[in-house]
Amino acid sequence: MQATTGYLIWRLSTKWRTSVDRVVAPLGLTHAQFSLLGALSGLTRGSGRRPSQRELADHTGMEPIYVSKLARALEKAGLVERPPDPDDPRAVRVTLTERGHEVIERAVALVDTLQSELLDPVGGEDSERHREFRETLLALLGETHTESEPTMTTSRVFGGHDINAAAAATRAVLDRLLAEAGLSFDEWTALRATARQEGTSEPRLSPDMVFMDRASSRIEASVNLRQLEGSGLVQFTGDQVNVTTEGRELFERVTEASERANNTLLEGISPSDLEAAKRVLDRISERAGRVRVEL
Repeated sequence: MQATTGYLIWRLSTKWRTSVDRVVAPLGLTHAQFSLLGALSGLTRGSGRRPSQRELADHTGMEPIYVSKLARALEKAGLVERPPDPDDPRAVRVTLTERGHEVIERAVALVDTLQSELLDPVGGEDSERHREFRETLLALLGETHTESEPTMTTSRVFGGHDINAAAAATRAVLDRLLAEAGLSFDEWTALRATARQEGTSEPRLSPDMVFMDRASSRIEASVNLRQLEGSGLVQFTGDQVNVTTEGRELFERVTEASERANNTLLEGISPSDLEAAKRVLDRISERAGRVRVEL
């Protein structure tokens, strides 16, 4: 079975985030902290605007409670200040400190270089393929770009934030389906891998074989499979594992629901746009893996 677009977006988002984490780590930042600082810089640049934490959450697509946690950590590091809103005592404004401006400028320069490398397989940021890919992501998100739209400090029209936003949106759909099925994402990954590999020349699969399509440790594989065993969805014979009848039925039910949701997400997007999106996701994922090793 061919991997869905949503699954590819999730893989690309994970690899992209890992690459950015490595690049900004020497500055004491994580990918999430970089994203928040970049958004704050973009919103305040030239206007002196002091957005609230709620405004930052809306702009970045992060949960307000997560933005609050990130902002507190950045405040402790001396990169932002969080004065109360004089017009609303319940709200908190966020501003960059002088050191915060210096750090985000250095971080953007590093991430700019990284993104140039990641986008090179599709012709770089100024290529037609890149433009089409970004438009596809925006269509999946149900958003359009306008010139007045506030952006991060980086001048790129497409980057990790777009991929992460699309990944979060599609992952939320899958999480809803899995919650109804009583599965966690890791359990679903284990069940899917097991079900897909049955019926091949090696129908009885060990946990190591099950997780060939996912970067999971041996311990994680065993834990997830044992949880599925407790639910009656897989069964072990020695160190081999197979899907039960109940597990097969659940796998097929969730797969059908996921495909229906995927069709709805992609409805109205031209085949050429979808083909371009898949090519870009595949090539950036491959490039991100190489960049991660080289860092």
